[in-house]
Amino acid sequence: MRKIFMVRALPFLPAAWVSSWIYAKKSEEESQARLKKWSQLILKVLGLHLEIEGQENIPKDRTVYFVSNHQGTLDPALILASCPVPVAFISKKENEKMPIFGRWAQNIGTLHFDRDSREGNVHMLREASRKLKKGKNLLIFPEGTRSKADAMHEFKAGALLPAYMAKVVIVPVVLHRSYILDVNEKISKNLKIEYGKPIDLASQDRPDQEMCAKQLHDWIQGRIEISAETSDSC
Repeated sequence: MRKIFMVRALPFLPAAWVSSWIYAKKSEEESQARLKKWSQLILKVLGLHLEIEGQENIPKDRTVYFVSNHQGTLDPALILASCPVPVAFISKKENEKMPIFGRWAQNIGTLHFDRDSREGNVHMLREASRKLKKGKNLLIFPEGTRSKADAMHEFKAGALLPAYMAKVVIVPVVLHRSYILDVNEKISKNLKIEYGKPIDLASQDRPDQEMCAKQLHDWIQGRIEISAETSDSC
């Protein structure tokens, strides 16, 4: 992380740590509301401006499975700060032990799993599907790791399976320049998050999972490239 951002964030970490334990005793809904405010605050403290596009594409009366590219450490904060509906994450088990962030993730009902074992992946699929069927919105980063750049990694096999099992709505999410904390070069502090049009799996007879995953990947990558070209021309 760039030193200037570490210096700016450091004074707020003790309060965020205390707050995480206080909200461990509250409901997921209450924790979600508080974490949204924390996310908005940290963006302000870091001097970052977030442009939000496509919030109207998110259904308020349907369970949503968000599918997002994964550029950097800041990604969850951008999503939590901008998403108009509650959302928890599907995340690797190692993140559960992270100071502050791991506790907050548990507070909002994040599903942690061991992605390196077959049992862990099977557990993730079953548990994610169960949560979706109960009406809990989830978000997954199908790349599995941060790209730290505009170019995306390939999507992991089976990343969309929980949505297919639960027959819920998929909403693609595009993060632009959110790797700002993970690189040393100077880049724009004007970040952007974009919510795409929903894909209703329940209305499709026999949807092709692999084709859908490729289309989502290519659409997200295309939006990133268009944004990058626009920024370069300005």
